[in-house]
Amino acid sequence: MTDAELYTLIQGDTQAAAAYAEGNDEGCAVRCSAIAPPIRQPVAAERVQAAAIASGLWAIVKIAAQNVGLPNPPRGAAMSFVDWIEAGRPIDMDGGTVQGVGAVLLSYNLATQEQLDALQVLADSPQTITHQQIGSAREWHRLNGGLSNGVT
Repeated sequence: MTDAELYTLIQGDTQAAAAYAEGNDEGCAVRCSAIAPPIRQPVAAERVQAAAIASGLWAIVKIAAQNVGLPNPPRGAAMSFVDWIEAGRPIDMDGGTVQGVGAVLLSYNLATQEQLDALQVLADSPQTITHQQIGSAREWHRLNGGLSNGVT
């Protein structure tokens, strides 16, 4: 998160702005960590598989991938899903191909939206904002706009 983005985040939240105005950078950092949007990151294949197993999706997709009588689609999408997980590499849940496979699995009733959403949330990593970052955002604001709301 850039200093400008952090400053905007602070100003958009009453509690963060109050802590910032008081000069309580530690309290502001704690609040900003709670409200900052997550960072999207590739997900370990093992985590995706564990979530798919827990929701019942893994068994359905694995059976579909192995069913030579199933037309393509959806068999190809099921095979891709299984192949990605079994390859063991991190999976970019925001990638176009991954999104496309999810859409196919959903449209052929091999997955529910809830199951796909549970996989998507795995890519969310919380941001931790430090008091040093708050100080840096304070300095950025001082250099780039100053006292627009009476706070530096």
